Amino acid sequence: MNPTVAHEAGCEAPAEAARAGAEAVSSRSNPAAELGRRIKMLRIGRGMTLKDLEERGGISATHVSEIERGKASPTIGALGRIAAALGLRPATLVEPRSLPDCCLRRASDSPALPVQWGGASIASLTCPTHEASVGLHLFTLPIARDVLLQHRHDGEEWVTVLSGVAEIRIDGRAYVLREGDSLHFHANHPHGYANLGSAPATLLVAGRPRLAI
Repeated sequence: MNPTVAHEAGCEAPAEAARAGAEAVSSRSNPAAELGRRIKMLRIGRGMTLKDLEERGGISATHVSEIERGKASPTIGALGRIAAALGLRPATLVEPRSLPDCCLRRASDSPALPVQWGGASIASLTCPTHEASVGLHLFTLPIARDVLLQHRHDGEEWVTVLSGVAEIRIDGRAYVLREGDSLHFHANHPHGYANLGSAPATLLVAGRPRLAI
């Protein structure tokens, strides 16, 4: 057997994996957490904030946040309002589809379309796989010293600067990173990113759990 074929057996191409992952909740993983990740991914992919979803769906932004973090399970009514705000059928949010155990991304593959979140542009460098707990993303920070992507979550993040100068603020403490510098931290502390340079800054960010975009 061709070694390349043998190595790629069981791996799904990124386009197919992305299509499956965009609406996927694996029946073999934590249903509440996976449903929350899917809702967050769909919301962010549409450029919507929690407040936008609250206004369109008539459901508390606080409650949606709890659902997205897997801390609460939505009722049928809440799920319907969330789906309506996203322009989807409720069944789309909960229909189980299996994800591959392996996903191959070639250098020649079209890059994932970036999404705008908190003022930054984020492109996924990994494609969805079954029960994936780690994600790799390319963050592009615009020229602005204001803190972007202020958030907190369970797990951890590792960041390295590919170009530019970035400041990462964790619990109010600032860490200035230049090209080649890296930082690894627990993400349950409030953290955000700022661009201190005179050009857009590009960061490579690995996160656990996987950022749902």
